[in-house]
Amino acid sequence: MLKVYNTLTRNFDEFKTRENGKVYMYVCGVTPYDYPHIGHGRAAVVYDVIHRYLEYKGYEVFHISNFTDIDDKIIKRSNELGVYYKDLAEKYAAIYLENIDALNVKRLWKYPRATEEIDKIIEIVKSLEDKGYAYEISDGVYYEVRKFKEYGKLSHRSVEELRKGARIEVNPEKKDPLDFALWKKAKPGEPAWDSPWGKGRPGWHIECSAMSLKYLGNGFDIHGGGEDLIFPHHENEIAQSEAYTGEKPFVRYWLHNGMVVVNKEKMSKSLKNFFTMSELLKRYDGEVIRLYLITISYHKPLNFDMESLEQARKNYEYFNESKIKLNELANADKPGTEIEGGKIAAWKKSFEEAMDSDFNTANVLALLFEIFKFSNANIVSLSSGSAKKINALLKDIFSVLGFAKIGEKRETINLSFKEDLLKVIKNLKKNPELAEKLSKISLSEDAPEILKEIIDIRFEFRKQKRFDISDLMRDELKKIGVVLEDSKEGTKYKLVMTDEGK
Repeated sequence: MLKVYNTLTRNFDEFKTRENGKVYMYVCGVTPYDYPHIGHGRAAVVYDVIHRYLEYKGYEVFHISNFTDIDDKIIKRSNELGVYYKDLAEKYAAIYLENIDALNVKRLWKYPRATEEIDKIIEIVKSLEDKGYAYEISDGVYYEVRKFKEYGKLSHRSVEELRKGARIEVNPEKKDPLDFALWKKAKPGEPAWDSPWGKGRPGWHIECSAMSLKYLGNGFDIHGGGEDLIFPHHENEIAQSEAYTGEKPFVRYWLHNGMVVVNKEKMSKSLKNFFTMSELLKRYDGEVIRLYLITISYHKPLNFDMESLEQARKNYEYFNESKIKLNELANADKPGTEIEGGKIAAWKKSFEEAMDSDFNTANVLALLFEIFKFSNANIVSLSSGSAKKINALLKDIFSVLGFAKIGEKRETINLSFKEDLLKVIKNLKKNPELAEKLSKISLSEDAPEILKEIIDIRFEFRKQKRFDISDLMRDELKKIGVVLEDSKEGTKYKLVMTDEGK
């Protein structure tokens, strides 16, 4: 029995759909004004795993995610770059889709755009105004929060508590500081659409209500998004949607993923502490990054650091090498020990119990280590038939987790990053004091080993107080996004964005 943690009830609720055999699922998407970062990647992977497991359980899944292709950030960026706002949004929407394709995220049923749903948005705003939930002032149409008696039920706080803790734009015309914009009247030079209130554009919150209600209908099954959206975005979605339809619930289950954080701060463009997916995919295979993103419960914050990503690469390679051995045995037509059917059944039960417990991927990964530990320890004695039985189970597990390439002989560090390191070596060899030492590096090794050897050579020069050489090496590595951090014990590195990734 599948149970999910529902933010609305703060309980692990039994999952029951609106319609038998079908799941209707909406996940708040990205605002495509810049390169998507790894936090966007985590959200895409989290809900992709949920989507995949629901299909594994036999549901037909109608899963959509929007693009907010008009808002203040897009207008500001398009003006800065001197490009048409729609072209800017579509450029970065395409990059986002390419990035999540590399993470093996399934393409969704629909990717609606806010600017393509203006008629539905206006219909909802006009209805809310007619019902007395919305009012017009000089700069737009606002939702009157006090009119919705259950406001705060998702974030589990009173209106007074929300008002105290919220960052609220001061507008003396608003009836209440918490009232939020449904429709914004156009400013000079902004994109605008005709409406009963003059030319303007939609507010942020209304677009998600319009798109989810149009394509999924009222009372759909799952609404997902980052935990930073609980208030005000999702709280406002509930208020305007249930006021518009006159029915509840607007959504049956609210699921929220934790943020990707760096040094305990949310990863964001405004803090300039983010890693673009394009930059990371230049270095690591998408499935390695995917493994990293599901190592802990999707509700928890994920602290991003390169050491953990590197550990994910090693774990992925262990899975890959172990699966290759199983594949070779399965294809060998070799007699041997037959695996007990009860063991396969027990593994399958553990897998399903973990996923039925709010999609606990951490426990599923632990199970994979258990399965591969067994297969590696018994690879000589097991029969080919046993390997085929284990592989059949692994096929289901990998399909749900979204690993399509485990079992292939290939590198998990992308060659483009290795090529960057080889260029660094070539440039540094121009220095006679470095040429001989760098020539000893085996260029057939994977990128992490090559990088480690470069750093070790540099550390020797530092110990000799040859800072001219060590600084030269540091600067060359920085050009490809490798930042070195020196200490008495040695040197650590971290990857940062290069100009190409900004």
